[in-house]
Amino acid sequence: MMFRRGNRLFSFLLFWCVLASSAVVLACQVPVFRYALERWIADQYRFVVLCDAELSPQQQSLVGRLAGGRKAGVRVHRVTAESDEFLRDLWRQRTDAKAPLLVSLFPRTAAVETALPAFVSAFSEESVQGVQDSAVRRKLVRRLQSGDSAVWLFLESGEVEKDRAARERLEVSLQMQQQRLKLPTASEMEVTEQQLRELRVPLRISFSVLPLKRTDPAESFLISCLLRSEDDLEQLREPMAFPVFGRGRVLYALVGEGIAEGTISAACDFLSGPCSCQVKEQNPGFDLLVSADWEKSLGSVLVSDPLPEQPGAGRAGAAPKLLAIPPGRKSEPSGSGRSQ
Repeated sequence: MMFRRGNRLFSFLLFWCVLASSAVVLACQVPVFRYALERWIADQYRFVVLCDAELSPQQQSLVGRLAGGRKAGVRVHRVTAESDEFLRDLWRQRTDAKAPLLVSLFPRTAAVETALPAFVSAFSEESVQGVQDSAVRRKLVRRLQSGDSAVWLFLESGEVEKDRAARERLEVSLQMQQQRLKLPTASEMEVTEQQLRELRVPLRISFSVLPLKRTDPAESFLISCLLRSEDDLEQLREPMAFPVFGRGRVLYALVGEGIAEGTISAACDFLSGPCSCQVKEQNPGFDLLVSADWEKSLGSVLVSDPLPEQPGAGRAGAAPKLLAIPPGRKSEPSGSGRSQ
C-alpha cells in the first residue's frame, strides 16, 4: 500500500510536469518554489468555537486573539438541536464536557481530499496558542525566508528503524536532487544579474529536512493539519515526508516505502520547474497556518511578475507576457494519481 501511494503521487506530479513542459514557451520561467514565495498569498484557516452557553469574558478575549484582526475567519456557534449535523457530531465527541470546542477548518481553496476539519480541541488559552504558532513552524518559516527551495517536514512514525531508514532515503535523495537540478539563467527569467545579486532571499536549489515527532503535544495543530489533509493518513503508522515551499504550502504526503528516489525526484522537479501555471488555485497542495511577514523578508527586489491581469502587473520596463494556463484539477476520481 505504501508503494502504491508513492507511485500515485509520482503519476500526479508527472502529469503536472507534462503540462508545464507543453506550455514552457509561454510559461513564466521562474521556478515554482520561487514564484510561490514571492506571489502566492497564504490562504486563511477558518475557525468555529462551539459552545452550549454564553462565553465568559476570558473566552471572548481568546476569540479575539484567534481572529487576530480577521473577524470573518472566526465564528462562535451555540450548539442546539437545529445546528448543522456536522457540528453537532463534533460536539458529541468532545472529551471535556465543560469547555467550548475549537474547530479549525482548512482554507476553502485548499486542495485536500477530506471532509475532516483540520484540528479539533477544547477551546482554551493553550489550544489557541498552539494554533497560532509553534517551534517547528517558526523553524520552517526561517528556512524558507533564508532561501530553502523546500523544507521537507519528516513526520516520524515512532518506530526507530523505520524512521531511520526513511529519513536516510530522503536525505540522500535530496542531496542528489540539489546536485542534479539547475536554476534558469537570469536572461531566461528576464531579470538582470544585478537583480539576482540584490535579492534579500537568495535564489538557489536547496532542500532541507525538518523532523517532527508525532507525539509532540506542542505541535498537535501542525500534526493534525498534515494527517487530516488526506482521509487515510491518520490511520497509517508509517514515517511521512511533506515537502513545504513558498509561504508554507504543502505538496501532499510521501508515506513509508513511497519515500523513495523516484517520488522525491518528481516532487523536486515540479518545485524547481518553470511556473507554467501561475494561478495558485490550479496548483496542487494546501497552505499551513504560519506566522510570518513575507513581504518584509523578501524586500522590494523580486524575480517574478504578478499575473498580467492584475492591476500594475509587471516590473518596471517589463512588457506583460501572455500566459498559457493548463487546466486545473477540479475534482479527481478515486485512483487519479494523487498520493493515496
